[in-house]
Amino acid sequence: MRAPSQPPFPLGVLFVLPTILFWFLVIKGATSGDEGAAGRYAAYAFGIAGLTLAVFAFLKVRQVRARNADQRRAVRDGVRTTARIVSTRVKGHLNQDLYVVFDLEVSPESGARYRTSVTELVSQLAIPRIQPDAVIDVHVHPDDDRFVVIDRAALGRS
Repeated sequence: MRAPSQPPFPLGVLFVLPTILFWFLVIKGATSGDEGAAGRYAAYAFGIAGLTLAVFAFLKVRQVRARNADQRRAVRDGVRTTARIVSTRVKGHLNQDLYVVFDLEVSPESGARYRTSVTELVSQLAIPRIQPDAVIDVHVHPDDDRFVVIDRAALGRS
């Protein structure tokens, strides 16, 4: 079983071979002189595309559910402590809210300070509270101290 702090498998890799096969079939059908063969090639190509999308969606849902379960466990069973925001950078956005990568310096009650990175969706209203050198509450996963969940109130998501 992988540690919660390890990056998930990049699912985009699954698109490489089916994409090549899709375009091979489309080009083969377009260059064949027979209309019936062209239709069959197109049907096979779109069947492969549909199957690939279904497999991708299934695996992505499993990945998101596992991540959410790890976050719930960190909040429920983990250690609540504080962390200082060392730096932030925007990775993207969703519905006007920002995906922010936080570099945190976690200060556990027992043990030495350490640094870790966390990516979270942040409400625009919470931006003034999450500037570098701000101290925020975090939950540390009980099995993996590199897996940190920022308290939802600090992100404007309570």
